[in-house]
Amino acid sequence: MEYMPDIPITMKESASLLPNNLSSWGLAGVLNYIVVSQMSITHVVAKPGGTMQKKLSAKCCSISQPIIQARFIMIDSHLYIVICTFHGIEIYTANEHKNVFTHQINQNAENPGDDVFVQGISNVSIDEVAVGLYNGKILILKKDGSTFKTGQVLQGHKNPICDICCNVNKDLFTSDDNGCVLVWNNANSTWKLNKTFEGAGSPCSTLATYKDYVIGGYGSGHIRIFDHTKGQIVCEITAHARWINAIDVNDVGNLISVSEDTVINIWSLKNLTLIHSFSLPNVQLCGVQFLQGSDDFALTGYDMKDIMIFRRAH
Repeated sequence: MEYMPDIPITMKESASLLPNNLSSWGLAGVLNYIVVSQMSITHVVAKPGGTMQKKLSAKCCSISQPIIQARFIMIDSHLYIVICTFHGIEIYTANEHKNVFTHQINQNAENPGDDVFVQGISNVSIDEVAVGLYNGKILILKKDGSTFKTGQVLQGHKNPICDICCNVNKDLFTSDDNGCVLVWNNANSTWKLNKTFEGAGSPCSTLATYKDYVIGGYGSGHIRIFDHTKGQIVCEITAHARWINAIDVNDVGNLISVSEDTVINIWSLKNLTLIHSFSLPNVQLCGVQFLQGSDDFALTGYDMKDIMIFRRAH
């Protein structure tokens, strides 16, 4: 398996060094990308005839308290951009950048000097999205007409949430700053904790799913693959030399991982083998996604203005 670089998309601003700092969404022949750049987001709309860039600024952000994460979500057949900050949650329409929901997070009453923040975003149903909080709680937001409303609050983690993902069966997976991964199931419109995979002290910064697997990328450079139906770890891979910032899985079961060690690894989840690996020298990689479920992928790197596109050679 070989990959060839395509023409990159050059943004007006460079990417921040944040986990999962790339979100893409294909819709009606158009690819959308969003990348966090300090206090704003670069939104690229890529069409066959060219690209268009738009800038979206979050409220109340500063150099010391920039945007933490942004991700596309599809809710009730509408595409939205969800933004996580040190102040709370903001949701915008993807086409017009119209703010439809803002939820401020209150200061920590027990430790008023501690930072409060939101991190981790995922669809969990046709009309719900989950976001993670600094105190280990997960907040469910439900579509309510043209806006959203707060719903159930899930409690199970003892440390700040790092990432959230959901599979096709609508099982919810959440990870935290201690490396713990929790599995939640929805019964009668109520989310309940189903299984716990304990952490070992290193943050599980990024999550992905494939069939019965939930896969975590860790700050230690490890990838851990869990079978959430059996409640057991399948394997642990010493995948990278530094922090893993993003992973993704495509429809055929290939797992891609990128790290601050400059390396891109592609693994087969069918036989748990490394099938391709290469490096982008001097680039601390911070985001990656397969494009519309194909073998092609896009990635971002810290202080880099390019969204790099790689196509599988046939």
